[in-house]
Amino acid sequence: MSGATPPFPPRHRGEIPVTDLLARASRSLLEVWGEEMFRSSGTLLEALGQKLIVFNRPGAIEAVLVTQAEVFAAKPAQLTKLLAPLLGEGLFVAEGRAWAGRRAAVESAMAGALEGPPPDWAARPEGATLDVVAEMERVSASLLLRLLFGSAAGDPGEIMRLARAYRAKISGAGLIPLLALPEPLVRLRLGGDAKRIRALVEPLLAQARRTGQGIAAALPATGARDEVISLFAIGHEALSGLLAAAWFLLGQAPEVEAALHGELDSGVEDGPWVRAVLRETLRLYPPLPLIARVAGRATQVGVLPVPKGSVAFVSPWLVQRHADNWEAPDEFRPARFLPEAPPPRPFSYLPFGLGPRHCVGEAFTMRAAMRVMAHLARRYRLRPLPGPPVVPRAGLTLSLAERLPMRLERRDGPL
Repeated sequence: MSGATPPFPPRHRGEIPVTDLLARASRSLLEVWGEEMFRSSGTLLEALGQKLIVFNRPGAIEAVLVTQAEVFAAKPAQLTKLLAPLLGEGLFVAEGRAWAGRRAAVESAMAGALEGPPPDWAARPEGATLDVVAEMERVSASLLLRLLFGSAAGDPGEIMRLARAYRAKISGAGLIPLLALPEPLVRLRLGGDAKRIRALVEPLLAQARRTGQGIAAALPATGARDEVISLFAIGHEALSGLLAAAWFLLGQAPEVEAALHGELDSGVEDGPWVRAVLRETLRLYPPLPLIARVAGRATQVGVLPVPKGSVAFVSPWLVQRHADNWEAPDEFRPARFLPEAPPPRPFSYLPFGLGPRHCVGEAFTMRAAMRVMAHLARRYRLRPLPGPPVVPRAGLTLSLAERLPMRLERRDGPL
């Protein structure tokens, strides 16, 4: 089954001036990759005296993320200074023994089942216009807050607003200037938003501990606030972005949508088509389009010497659209993830990372996305509406669009 080609930013050809590259990066980190990078084995760059190495081959990716993970354990200081004001010592920022201990506690706590009623659009009239980005942000926030705090979760509106404000400051045109600022100034610029988010979380955390509900109650008291904020901030973007992009892609692919509806109408909720649609969505629009690690000591990856302090980049955006790894890499073809299809080439599919530091919320994100998609797609379909062209952008995370209006239609299939 051939597929449509969903949008991606324009790709330059050949070398371009550094000023042009910086201008592209300030708009979106997705724009820095030229056409050649989707066919090459990687590249070696140098900026401000620091070596930057982009690894694009499966063997090199395996070395950076798995077999030499202890060498490439640290995140770049530039990344940490953007996230630490909000995430503190949470799992995404922590390193060494602190990271290992917290990882085990969070993995154990996140194994619980999803609770609460699934989302629904029963109150919306036929033909209503929905902003799918906003809808999926609210659905994702509700699910995550319930997972984190149980019945103490409450309405997600205010924490969503604050999280979006923080994200806006560390993305887009604001990202490059922030990276150039010293850490005290970054904390000054971001500290107010972080303080307001913490003020919202503290009473929820206390109530969860009193009732014994949610992940918050299962985490050690030390660092619990930072941990639940980390899980919400990272998990919310991953889940809401996946769901919004999946609805958008289904609206462009009637054959895929028909196959998914046929599966759901047969009474199967966690079948191969819903899983394949979500996995292919993650391939085309990975939540973390760039993974950066610092070499803690001099080493070698393949035939390439890697000096201590070099920054190694692995880009799921590149690897998951690389011509050596995928047929028609820019097309939306969920059938490539059906059980009868050959498995992806090793280390060519890593939307949540790989190795010991892969995303701790991967299993939750997939369970939640399958539940939401199956429940809603059995009852409704969403149709694209005319509007500005959709062009995905990325700062630290990938965003398909700021807004994504679609028309709601009820289905006549069995419920």
